[in-house]
Amino acid sequence: MGTRTTTATLVAALGLSAAVGLPCAASAASGDPAYGGTAAPDRGSAATPTTGATAPGSAAPGGLKAGSGALLGRRQRVTGTMAGVEQGGTVLLQRSDGSGWVTVARATAGRAGAFTATWRADRVGRFTLRAIPGDGTAARTASATPTALTTVYGAAIATHYGEGSYGSRTACGVTLTPRTVGVAHKTLPCGTMVEFYYRGRTVRAPVIDRGPYANNAAWDLTMAASRALSFSGLDYVGAMRVGRVTLRRAG
Repeated sequence: MGTRTTTATLVAALGLSAAVGLPCAASAASGDPAYGGTAAPDRGSAATPTTGATAPGSAAPGGLKAGSGALLGRRQRVTGTMAGVEQGGTVLLQRSDGSGWVTVARATAGRAGAFTATWRADRVGRFTLRAIPGDGTAARTASATPTALTTVYGAAIATHYGEGSYGSRTACGVTLTPRTVGVAHKTLPCGTMVEFYYRGRTVRAPVIDRGPYANNAAWDLTMAASRALSFSGLDYVGAMRVGRVTLRRAG
């Protein structure tokens, strides 16, 4: 089942008066609170998403499948086939870094060039992954190089809030309602747009409030944003800044 992306209707829910800005740079330090705080500890398992968007033209003769999202510091499982690589041969998994390709994992090919590789997501941003033969030679044609797109998000604990506070005004001047899609953060400027990732779902929400102040959490999602993610209420989420909007303040 493909990743389900929720596009929040922010104009109706919040009265936003500006468009989303350009994405941030495709890298960030592990401790930057703007990207979700410190990296989540590795629990020794692959990322939970199961399907990803394969780059156009990469389906034949090989293929590459990666989760559409990964959390910084966690391992992500990537599978595919590499045409021309015999059983027992080496396949290199590489990611783009803006200036070239960096090898992030090695795998051993099985029958028909099938392989499974695991890499540890080490930078926040949107990346292209590709597989090439382990001897370093490039594929004979561009279409023979299997590629996939993935986004790496900063990882931090999140909670949710809102019930019992509807009708009140947030620290950023927004009237909180059951339909308000937003998030509280201790320091990010009001209106900072953040893309959140949780178990294959994404939603974009602006900073509209201050907090949270419990559970060692970095983010506090409104109930509407939490429902859009099918969020449990206390867990690690992925987060990445994607722009800035102007909030229409109440009153």
